[in-house]
Amino acid sequence: MPDPGRQRVVGLIGCPEAGKTTYARRFDPLDGWVHLTLNDLRQALWPPDRQIYWETRRKGWDKQAHRLLHSVKVAALDTALAHGFSVVMADTHLTRTVFEDELEVVARHGLSVEWKVFEVPWEVLRTRNEERGAVDPSHRQPDAVLRFAYDAFSAVDAWWRMLPPGQVETIRT
Repeated sequence: MPDPGRQRVVGLIGCPEAGKTTYARRFDPLDGWVHLTLNDLRQALWPPDRQIYWETRRKGWDKQAHRLLHSVKVAALDTALAHGFSVVMADTHLTRTVFEDELEVVARHGLSVEWKVFEVPWEVLRTRNEERGAVDPSHRQPDAVLRFAYDAFSAVDAWWRMLPPGQVETIRT
């Protein structure tokens, strides 16, 4: 189970439908890995079949919902690391400021993040998004949201391009 001497934190960065969740499955909970993703936490707090999260956003409670979601993730990360677990975080990570608290927790535990950056062509993302939406419409991203994420992720000044090269592995699909 957990081995504090071998703890790792892996951060998966990429657009929706880039394959982060699929890749995260290789980090087996039976080997001491905890999976922390905003999507999983969002679905646990606001089940997608009831569309509660989206209703929360429409009613103007987006900042409060966002703050709650991130607070839960930071607390879960801190608890997992304190108990010797390794953690994989599979989120879009479009901006560094969104997860500054997570980076502080990782540093406080004397660890650093091993980043895996998923570079996926636009047409592949769109196709995967449509296929996912056909299975479960609540998981399909609106094209405008997907395009925004793709443009932000692909920008020449994207924050993740400033990460130390030794901490980053690029995964192309």
